[in-house]
Amino acid sequence: MINKPKVKTKMFISIFTLLVFGICPAQTLSTKETKVVFVVDSESEIVTHITLFTKMQKMEKDRLLERYTGCKFYVGLLKGSYEINNDVIVPKENTTLIMYTDKQIFPQQHFLPADDLLPGDRFNLGKTRVKVVSSKKGELVLRT
Repeated sequence: MINKPKVKTKMFISIFTLLVFGICPAQTLSTKETKVVFVVDSESEIVTHITLFTKMQKMEKDRLLERYTGCKFYVGLLKGSYEINNDVIVPKENTTLIMYTDKQIFPQQHFLPADDLLPGDRFNLGKTRVKVVSSKKGELVLRT
């Protein structure tokens, strides 16, 4: 005969585990390649943060420009691990970021400082410290 309290406990634990992992997915993600958008302050030319391209794609232009007043947007790629905190991507260590400086969303003017960056240069990308791997015309490759 089956012990009913034991079966109920096992069922409860199984259901609880499914609910916890289904409702609270892990915040750290790892991917071969993710399309991202670099949000750049127009005055300071500093990347304030990175967000998923799909999130930006879903927003209407007026709402996007209102939410990110005084900013420019550049398409890029992220290869490696990252976390998402309030729609902001925080790259993990050894993640490669590629910013296409000639692929601006709603073109205004180009991201000129990319021409001055040399391999080995370091700077902050939002809250993350990055190192320039290469800087070619229209492409800036960075590593965390």
